[in-house]
Amino acid sequence: MLLTIGLAAMCIGVAVSVVGIALPRASAPVPFTTFLQYATMAGIFSIGSTVMYVVHRYDGARLALSVGDAGMVLAAGTMTVAVAALSTRRRRAALGVVAAIAITTGICTATTGEDTSLVIKAGVLTVVSGACALAAARSPVVPRRPARLLALAMGLYAVYSAARAVVGVTTGWAGPVGAVFRSLEIGAAIAIATVLVCGLTVILSLGSATRLSDSDPQELTVIAISDARLVAAAYGPDRLRSLVDELRVAAHALDDRAVDVRHGVATALPSALSTLGDQMQNAFGWNPEEIALLGERGGRRGRIDQH
Repeated sequence: MLLTIGLAAMCIGVAVSVVGIALPRASAPVPFTTFLQYATMAGIFSIGSTVMYVVHRYDGARLALSVGDAGMVLAAGTMTVAVAALSTRRRRAALGVVAAIAITTGICTATTGEDTSLVIKAGVLTVVSGACALAAARSPVVPRRPARLLALAMGLYAVYSAARAVVGVTTGWAGPVGAVFRSLEIGAAIAIATVLVCGLTVILSLGSATRLSDSDPQELTVIAISDARLVAAAYGPDRLRSLVDELRVAAHALDDRAVDVRHGVATALPSALSTLGDQMQNAFGWNPEEIALLGERGGRRGRIDQH
């Protein structure tokens, strides 16, 4: 039990570290960086789930099976959030729903028979994987070809999970068909293949972003809050978010090709710093001290195809 709890805590800790500390420092546009954050977290949950199943396989620990089932749902749900391009508020709400569904699934596994819990997990994964497939097919964040690959993989896994649920409810697991759909080896192979395709999707998305960046000759200038931590400490995180939001609104109003980046915006406006400084003063009433918070970083930054 201690090993199970320790491994689960480690996976959650790594996921939080990746999402909260490492990836936010990336220089890609905000929507794509957010996709990378949550796709990586989904991958970590998948690995954690696999570890739990291995623990259950060798010592029969019911807690490990419960955590593994919750991890599977959490991984699929987090990938759905990753590709959906939600606003911050909606993303947090969606993660809350995903976490609640995952915890409920784990509780069902812990409190019901293994045959019943398998049907419940299959039904939940049908819904969550199907939602991920639909979100991927319509995603404005992931490049088109990787998005289609992800939608296909998650759609097929949703069909497999649905077939599993139907077999479990109708014929049960005793017959030859039931034995195939109940097989841990077959289920694990299909799940691993799906996870590998999801990982390939992330790699292809990064490759697409890199090629677009290298081929786009347009020079973009990044205008951002120079010392965001100091501003947050002095004015509070809410005021920092308000300043960044107003800066982005102003930039997008003047340049429809502007791209949001961390704590600011990348724009092709000439004399971007002075132009946006004037706009902030005239349109949003920024005072000289607030305008002085803006800093400029030059560099060639390609746009990421979000269609």
